[in-house]
Amino acid sequence: MENTSYPGPERRKFSRLRLRLAVVYQVNKPLTLRMQVGDKEILATALDLSEGGMAISSKIDIPNETDLLIKFTLFKVDNTGHVSFYGPMEIIGQVRYNTVVEDGVHRLGINFIKIDEKDQKEIVNFIKMTQ
Repeated sequence: MENTSYPGPERRKFSRLRLRLAVVYQVNKPLTLRMQVGDKEILATALDLSEGGMAISSKIDIPNETDLLIKFTLFKVDNTGHVSFYGPMEIIGQVRYNTVVEDGVHRLGINFIKIDEKDQKEIVNFIKMTQ
């Protein structure tokens, strides 16, 4: 799988689904950055998702190795048009890369480091359903 949005070599274990999904996150660690940013929830956009991580677009410059508490809800539409929701999920992820993409907007590559097994299965099902 080739990824033109990330300049480094491909290291992903799981295929990713490109999407646009609202997420919120809070800085968990390190404490010094958490004190700088505060405990506020920061709105961002998920750009892709896999069972092992995601990429988000954020206006905040978050350094590599920062742990984030990420919250989002998935939704599905069945053949009859019925919409169902799953979430909100609360996942701990760690920033693996931070690339400035335009005008102070950062693309953050996040590896999930603590995720509920049920949430992970729901992500896998969501990806399978939409591909």
